[in-house]
Amino acid sequence: MKTKKTKLDLLLEVLSDGEWHWGNELAVKVGWRFGDPVDKARDRGYPVKTERVGLQHRYRLPKF
Repeated sequence: MKTKKTKLDLLLEVLSDGEWHWGNELAVKVGWRFGDPVDKARDRGYPVKTERVGLQHRYRLPKF
């Protein structure tokens, strides 16, 4: 039986490359309310970085 990926799973999948990703990209790939999965990732120990560039934000998960 195939299980559906959670928004947290989708977020970690996108950020796993270690590159910066803009909020609008995460909105498309994770869902418009991607802030909650970002918070959950941080709560579980993933060091998701956020950077503001002008009026937009971008996110990344540093590679270890």
